[in-house]
Amino acid sequence: MKIRKVLIVYTKPKRREEKSTLDLVKKTLKKYRIKYKKRRREKLKEKFFRDKDLILAIGGDGTFLMASHYVLDKTPMLGINSDPSSKEGFFMNANKDDFEKKLKRIMNNEFQIKKLHRLEAHIGRKRVPDLALNEYYVASEKPYHTARYHLTVRGKTERQKSSGVLVSTAAGSYAWIKSAGGKEIPLYSDDFEYIIREPYCGKTAAKCRLFNDILRKDKKIVIEFELGNGIIIADSTATEHKFKSGEKVTIKLSKKPLHVISFDKE
Repeated sequence: MKIRKVLIVYTKPKRREEKSTLDLVKKTLKKYRIKYKKRRREKLKEKFFRDKDLILAIGGDGTFLMASHYVLDKTPMLGINSDPSSKEGFFMNANKDDFEKKLKRIMNNEFQIKKLHRLEAHIGRKRVPDLALNEYYVASEKPYHTARYHLTVRGKTERQKSSGVLVSTAAGSYAWIKSAGGKEIPLYSDDFEYIIREPYCGKTAAKCRLFNDILRKDKKIVIEFELGNGIIIADSTATEHKFKSGEKVTIKLSKKPLHVISFDKE
Protein backbone atom coordinates (compact mmCIF):
# COMPACT_ATOMS: atom_id res chain seq x y z
CA MET A 1 0.00 0.00 0.00
CA LYS A 2 1.34 3.37 -0.97
CA ILE A 3 1.10 5.79 1.95
CA ARG A 4 1.56 9.47 1.11
CA LYS A 5 -0.77 11.36 3.45
CA VAL A 6 -1.68 10.33 6.97
CA LEU A 7 -3.98 11.89 9.54
CA ILE A 8 -3.11 11.32 13.19
CA VAL A 9 -6.01 11.64 15.62
CA TYR A 10 -4.68 11.63 19.15
CA THR A 11 -5.54 12.03 22.79
CA LYS A 12 -3.66 14.79 24.57
CA PRO A 13 -0.90 12.91 26.44
CA LYS A 14 -1.28 12.85 30.22
CA ARG A 15 1.39 10.29 31.00
CA ARG A 16 4.96 9.85 29.89
CA GLU A 17 4.10 6.63 28.02
CA GLU A 18 1.37 8.36 26.01
CA LYS A 19 3.71 11.16 24.94
CA SER A 20 6.42 8.65 24.10
CA THR A 21 4.02 6.74 21.83
CA LEU A 22 2.90 9.87 19.99
CA ASP A 23 6.50 11.02 19.52
CA LEU A 24 7.56 7.61 18.21
CA VAL A 25 4.76 7.49 15.64
CA LYS A 26 5.69 10.94 14.32
CA LYS A 27 9.37 10.04 14.23
CA THR A 28 8.66 6.80 12.37
CA LEU A 29 6.50 8.51 9.75
CA LYS A 30 9.26 11.05 9.16
CA LYS A 31 11.79 8.24 8.84
CA TYR A 32 9.82 6.78 5.94
CA ARG A 33 9.10 10.24 4.48
CA ILE A 34 5.38 10.00 4.99
CA LYS A 35 3.56 13.31 5.29
CA TYR A 36 1.15 13.64 8.17
CA LYS A 37 -1.16 16.04 9.95
CA LYS A 38 -2.18 15.61 13.57
CA ARG A 39 -5.40 16.69 15.25
CA ARG A 40 -6.62 16.41 18.82
CA ARG A 41 -9.73 14.25 19.21
CA GLU A 42 -11.71 17.17 20.64
CA LYS A 43 -11.08 19.38 17.60
CA LEU A 44 -11.97 17.17 14.65
CA LYS A 45 -13.62 18.36 11.46
CA GLU A 46 -14.72 16.39 8.43
CA LYS A 47 -12.34 18.30 6.12
CA PHE A 48 -9.29 16.97 8.02
CA PHE A 49 -10.12 13.44 6.82
CA ARG A 50 -10.28 14.19 3.12
CA ASP A 51 -7.70 12.83 0.68
CA LYS A 52 -5.88 10.71 3.25
CA ASP A 53 -4.38 7.29 2.64
CA LEU A 54 -4.49 6.19 6.27
CA ILE A 55 -6.04 7.34 9.55
CA LEU A 56 -4.06 6.65 12.72
CA ALA A 57 -5.92 6.87 16.03
CA ILE A 58 -3.46 7.15 18.94
CA GLY A 59 -4.89 6.75 22.43
CA GLY A 60 -7.59 4.35 23.54
CA ASP A 61 -10.91 3.12 22.23
CA GLY A 62 -12.60 6.49 22.85
CA THR A 63 -10.19 8.17 20.46
CA PHE A 64 -10.76 5.46 17.86
CA LEU A 65 -14.53 5.82 18.16
CA MET A 66 -14.44 9.62 17.88
CA ALA A 67 -12.26 9.45 14.78
CA SER A 68 -14.49 6.81 13.18
CA HIS A 69 -17.44 9.21 13.10
CA TYR A 70 -15.65 11.27 10.46
CA VAL A 71 -14.63 8.35 8.21
CA LEU A 72 -17.46 7.85 5.74
CA ASP A 73 -15.46 6.41 2.85
CA LYS A 74 -13.10 3.44 2.50
CA THR A 75 -10.04 5.14 4.02
CA PRO A 76 -8.51 2.50 6.33
CA MET A 77 -7.94 3.08 10.03
CA LEU A 78 -5.32 1.72 12.39
CA GLY A 79 -5.57 2.13 16.15
CA ILE A 80 -2.41 2.55 18.22
CA ASN A 81 -2.69 1.98 21.97
CA SER A 82 -0.74 4.81 23.57
CA ASP A 83 -0.53 3.09 26.97
CA PRO A 84 -1.55 -0.61 27.12
CA SER A 85 -1.12 -0.61 30.90
CA SER A 86 -4.06 1.78 31.34
CA LYS A 87 -6.14 1.56 28.15
CA GLU A 88 -8.33 -1.36 27.11
CA GLY A 89 -7.50 -0.94 23.42
CA PHE A 90 -10.14 -3.23 21.92
CA PHE A 91 -9.88 -1.49 18.54
CA MET A 92 -6.13 -0.89 18.73
CA ASN A 93 -4.02 -3.24 16.58
CA ALA A 94 -0.63 -1.66 17.27
CA ASN A 95 1.40 -0.06 20.06
CA LYS A 96 4.68 1.77 20.51
CA ASP A 97 6.74 -1.41 20.43
CA ASP A 98 5.43 -2.82 17.14
CA PHE A 99 4.26 0.25 15.20
CA GLU A 100 7.27 0.49 12.87
CA LYS A 101 7.13 -3.22 12.10
CA LYS A 102 3.43 -3.00 11.29
CA LEU A 103 3.84 0.18 9.23
CA LYS A 104 6.36 -1.69 7.07
CA ARG A 105 3.90 -4.55 6.70
CA ILE A 106 1.27 -2.09 5.50
CA MET A 107 3.68 -0.61 2.96
CA ASN A 108 4.54 -4.14 1.79
CA ASN A 109 0.87 -5.13 1.52
CA GLU A 110 1.22 -7.70 4.30
CA PHE A 111 -2.10 -6.93 5.94
CA GLN A 112 -5.85 -7.31 5.49
CA ILE A 113 -8.71 -4.86 5.35
CA LYS A 114 -11.58 -5.93 7.60
CA LYS A 115 -15.02 -4.35 7.70
CA LEU A 116 -16.52 -3.33 11.03
CA HIS A 117 -20.23 -2.81 10.42
CA ARG A 118 -21.96 0.29 11.74
CA LEU A 119 -25.49 1.42 12.47
CA GLU A 120 -27.35 4.46 11.19
CA ALA A 121 -30.33 6.22 12.76
CA HIS A 122 -33.10 8.55 11.63
CA ILE A 123 -35.36 10.88 13.60
CA GLY A 124 -38.40 11.06 11.38
CA ARG A 125 -36.93 11.54 7.92
CA LYS A 126 -33.78 13.25 9.18
CA ARG A 127 -30.65 11.14 9.45
CA VAL A 128 -28.59 11.36 12.62
CA PRO A 129 -25.14 12.52 11.39
CA ASP A 130 -23.11 10.06 13.48
CA LEU A 131 -22.84 6.41 12.51
CA ALA A 132 -22.46 4.08 15.49
CA LEU A 133 -19.47 1.76 15.57
CA ASN A 134 -20.36 0.44 19.04
CA GLU A 135 -23.97 1.34 19.78
CA TYR A 136 -26.78 3.85 19.88
CA TYR A 137 -28.35 4.65 23.22
CA VAL A 138 -31.95 5.91 23.20
CA ALA A 139 -33.33 7.24 26.47
CA SER A 140 -35.23 10.02 28.19
CA GLU A 141 -33.69 13.48 27.86
CA LYS A 142 -33.12 13.28 31.62
CA PRO A 143 -31.39 9.95 32.31
CA TYR A 144 -33.00 9.61 35.73
CA HIS A 145 -36.49 9.72 34.19
CA THR A 146 -38.25 6.59 32.97
CA ALA A 147 -38.58 6.42 29.20
CA ARG A 148 -42.11 5.58 28.00
CA TYR A 149 -42.29 4.46 24.41
CA HIS A 150 -43.52 1.98 21.85
CA LEU A 151 -40.86 -0.39 20.48
CA THR A 152 -41.35 -2.08 17.10
CA VAL A 153 -39.16 -5.04 16.09
CA ARG A 154 -39.86 -7.70 13.43
CA GLY A 155 -43.33 -6.23 12.87
CA LYS A 156 -44.32 -6.52 16.55
CA THR A 157 -44.98 -3.44 18.69
CA GLU A 158 -44.85 -3.28 22.47
CA ARG A 159 -45.46 -0.48 24.96
CA GLN A 160 -42.55 -0.31 27.38
CA LYS A 161 -41.12 1.63 30.31
CA SER A 162 -37.38 1.42 30.93
CA SER A 163 -34.12 3.28 31.44
CA GLY A 164 -33.58 3.20 27.70
CA VAL A 165 -32.74 1.04 24.71
CA LEU A 166 -29.26 -0.03 23.60
CA VAL A 167 -28.83 -1.02 19.94
CA SER A 168 -25.41 -2.49 19.27
CA THR A 169 -23.21 -3.55 16.39
CA ALA A 170 -21.18 -6.76 16.42
CA ALA A 171 -18.14 -4.80 17.62
CA GLY A 172 -20.23 -3.14 20.31
CA SER A 173 -21.47 -6.53 21.54
CA TYR A 174 -18.18 -6.82 23.44
CA ALA A 175 -18.73 -3.51 25.23
CA TRP A 176 -21.66 -1.77 26.97
CA ILE A 177 -24.42 -4.10 25.79
CA LYS A 178 -22.43 -7.11 27.03
CA SER A 179 -22.24 -5.52 30.49
CA ALA A 180 -26.00 -4.94 30.31
CA GLY A 181 -26.65 -8.64 29.68
CA GLY A 182 -26.44 -8.86 25.89
CA LYS A 183 -24.81 -11.56 23.80
CA GLU A 184 -21.50 -11.48 21.93
CA ILE A 185 -21.65 -11.50 18.12
CA PRO A 186 -18.68 -12.46 15.88
CA LEU A 187 -16.68 -9.27 15.42
CA TYR A 188 -17.08 -8.83 11.66
CA SER A 189 -20.70 -9.99 11.47
CA ASP A 190 -23.36 -7.75 9.94
CA ASP A 191 -25.91 -8.84 12.55
CA PHE A 192 -26.85 -6.35 15.26
CA GLU A 193 -28.47 -6.52 18.68
CA TYR A 194 -30.76 -4.64 21.03
CA ILE A 195 -31.46 -4.85 24.74
CA ILE A 196 -33.85 -2.98 27.05
CA ARG A 197 -32.10 -1.41 30.04
CA GLU A 198 -33.83 -1.93 33.38
CA PRO A 199 -37.36 -2.56 32.06
CA TYR A 200 -40.17 -1.61 34.43
CA CYS A 201 -42.87 -4.23 34.91
CA GLY A 202 -45.96 -3.25 36.91
CA LYS A 203 -49.66 -2.45 36.68
CA THR A 204 -49.24 -0.07 33.75
CA ALA A 205 -46.55 -1.94 31.83
CA ALA A 206 -46.49 -5.66 31.21
CA LYS A 207 -43.31 -7.71 31.26
CA CYS A 208 -41.27 -6.95 28.14
CA ARG A 209 -41.48 -9.67 25.54
CA LEU A 210 -39.29 -7.64 23.21
CA PHE A 211 -36.32 -7.50 25.57
CA ASN A 212 -33.13 -8.71 23.84
CA ASP A 213 -32.54 -10.13 20.38
CA ILE A 214 -30.00 -10.42 17.59
CA LEU A 215 -31.26 -9.13 14.25
CA ARG A 216 -30.18 -9.72 10.68
CA LYS A 217 -28.93 -6.91 8.47
CA ASP A 218 -32.30 -6.36 6.74
CA LYS A 219 -34.17 -5.66 9.99
CA LYS A 220 -34.77 -2.38 11.78
CA ILE A 221 -35.86 -1.06 15.17
CA VAL A 222 -38.41 1.75 15.61
CA ILE A 223 -38.84 3.64 18.89
CA GLU A 224 -41.61 6.20 19.44
CA PHE A 225 -41.90 8.05 22.75
CA GLU A 226 -45.34 8.53 24.31
CA LEU A 227 -44.42 11.72 26.13
CA GLY A 228 -41.45 13.90 26.94
CA ASN A 229 -38.27 14.43 24.98
CA GLY A 230 -35.76 11.71 24.25
CA ILE A 231 -32.13 11.62 23.19
CA ILE A 232 -30.09 9.37 20.94
CA ILE A 233 -26.30 9.26 21.03
CA ALA A 234 -23.72 7.21 19.14
CA ASP A 235 -20.89 5.46 20.99
CA SER A 236 -21.27 7.65 24.09
CA THR A 237 -18.82 10.07 22.45
CA ALA A 238 -20.82 11.89 19.79
CA THR A 239 -23.41 14.67 20.03
CA GLU A 240 -26.72 14.05 21.79
CA HIS A 241 -29.63 14.44 19.37
CA LYS A 242 -33.01 15.27 20.88
CA PHE A 243 -36.39 14.17 19.63
CA LYS A 244 -39.96 14.78 20.77
CA SER A 245 -42.78 12.42 21.66
CA GLY A 246 -44.50 11.21 18.52
CA GLU A 247 -41.32 11.35 16.44
CA LYS A 248 -40.14 7.95 15.27
CA VAL A 249 -36.52 6.96 15.79
CA THR A 250 -35.44 4.26 13.33
CA ILE A 251 -32.18 2.32 13.67
CA LYS A 252 -30.80 -0.08 11.08
CA LEU A 253 -27.54 -1.36 9.64
CA SER A 254 -25.54 1.23 7.69
CA LYS A 255 -24.21 0.53 4.22
CA LYS A 256 -20.98 2.30 5.21
CA PRO A 257 -18.82 -0.07 7.27
CA LEU A 258 -15.54 1.12 8.74
CA HIS A 259 -12.46 -0.30 7.00
CA VAL A 260 -9.76 -1.25 9.49
CA ILE A 261 -6.21 -2.56 9.16
CA SER A 262 -5.81 -6.08 10.46
CA PHE A 263 -2.78 -8.36 10.69
CA ASP A 264 -4.76 -11.53 11.45
CA LYS A 265 -4.53 -14.33 8.91
CA GLU A 266 -8.14 -15.40 9.42
